[in-house]
Amino acid sequence: MTWFISAFIIASAIFMFAPKSLATSNNNLASQSKGQGVLLLLPLLAFILILISILIGNGSTQSLVAISFALTGCSVAVAQFHRFILPCAGLTAISLIALVIQTL
Repeated sequence: MTWFISAFIIASAIFMFAPKSLATSNNNLASQSKGQGVLLLLPLLAFILILISILIGNGSTQSLVAISFALTGCSVAVAQFHRFILPCAGLTAISLIALVIQTL
């Protein structure tokens, strides 16, 4: 349940801080790169905390799902990482299917 709440908070932050229009000018490019860095900060922080938890010894299928959600959030947050959205989303789907199969 914690990962769902975290995903909701991350999605809300992305929605709040994402640019309102897709049309950009050269003047706004520097401010957008700073904004993208701020958007990357939250999923990256979640990713680091999950990795620390796994290294301590709390690894499970749920941790793989949480890592894949965090990686997907990182790839969505920064425009240069958009090419990684599909692989991260695929990893998320596979890990969620594995989690569902494990609970059956």
